[in-house]
This record gives sequence, C-alpha cells and structure tokens, in this order.
Amino acid sequence: MNATASKKYANFEHIPPEEQQRILEACIEEFARNGYAAASTNAIVKRAGIPKGTLFYYFGSKKDLYLYVFDHAVARFVEAFDRLTGELPADLFERLLYRGRARMQFVVEHPRLYQLFFNALLHTPDEIQPEMTTRYAEYAAAGRDRLTEGLDLSSFRAGVQVDEAVELVKLVLEGIYNRYAPALRRVSPEEALGLVEQITEETRGYFELLKTGLYKSP
Repeated sequence: MNATASKKYANFEHIPPEEQQRILEACIEEFARNGYAAASTNAIVKRAGIPKGTLFYYFGSKKDLYLYVFDHAVARFVEAFDRLTGELPADLFERLLYRGRARMQFVVEHPRLYQLFFNALLHTPDEIQPEMTTRYAEYAAAGRDRLTEGLDLSSFRAGVQVDEAVELVKLVLEGIYNRYAPALRRVSPEEALGLVEQITEETRGYFELLKTGLYKSP
C-alpha cells in the first residue's frame, strides 16, 4: 500500500492490531459471501462489534473500505503463496505445477479470501471498475515477473515463443483448476488435500502431452 493510501486509512491503522484483524475478518466474511454491491455494512459492524459510525470514521466510504479489504486480502494471498511455494523449480511445467498445487492449498486453507477474489473478478460494479482495473494490471504484471524469473529456457524447441508457451500452459492449468475448485470448497480440509494430490497427478499427465509440442525431443 502506497504512502497516500496509508495516510487515508491512518485512523484504522492506528488502532490495536487485534482490533484491526477482527474488523477485517468481518469485512472479508461479508464481501466474500455477497460481493461488493450486495454486502451490508450493517452486517459488518454487527459481526465486528463496533458502531457503524466507527467503520466510516476508519474508512470513509463503502468503496474505500472494499478497496482496503481487497488490498489486504491480496497481501495475505501473496504472503501465503510465498510460504507454500518456497523456491520455485526452473522448469516451466514443474514451476506451474508447483504454483497450481500451492493455489489449491490456499483455497483449502483460506476459502473466504478465495471467494472474495472470485467475486471481485467476476462481479465488479462500474463504481469501482477503474480502481480494480488498475489493481488487476499491477498484480498481473507482478505475477508474470515472479513466474518467469530464473526460468530455464534451454528445453524449448527452436522458434517457440516463451511468453506464448507460458500463457498456453497457464490456460490449461486454469481450466483444470476451475473444474475442481467447487469440489475443493465443498469437502473437508482432509478430503481436499487428498483431492489436491489427485489433481496434481492429473495435471502432470496433461503437461506431459504439452511438452511434446513445446520442448526439444529427449
């Protein structure tokens, strides 16, 4: 969060961390369940145990509250993702498989944060579209940099455009992930972790097919 944004939310950021966390969890719960437009600030203050006026003293408006909560959720995602992935493999397919597995684990551990992202991406009202578009562009650029940094390009066939290859593999991974994401959120954490292993092995099989077109022959 930049200095200007931090100054805007100074009233909130000066309260004790445990109180901040309680309010943020209430906001995440409400926005995850209902999205931006249908979310109720009355429900948030009831869940957080604070007066409604206090919420707006901290954030000014529902729009600014949502943007702050979204930025907070992204920061938590990046932190958790780094913890789950650690040092990434140099091979493109192994790296994306590794990242995909970490993403599924994140859904299991933080279902409300995932739902908040999902709602923000698919149901962004016109009122906050400019701010969210800017954020998506920044996060996408940072994600591309993190994905390609230190990548081993020596295995690719001559003439293969690496950027296009990365996008192709990501699309396949996204399709597999979207097919299983509802199931990951329905089952118990223990069952979900077992499902993650199953999805990982299935994905590895699809990746072997893609390698025949993108990589040099052994």
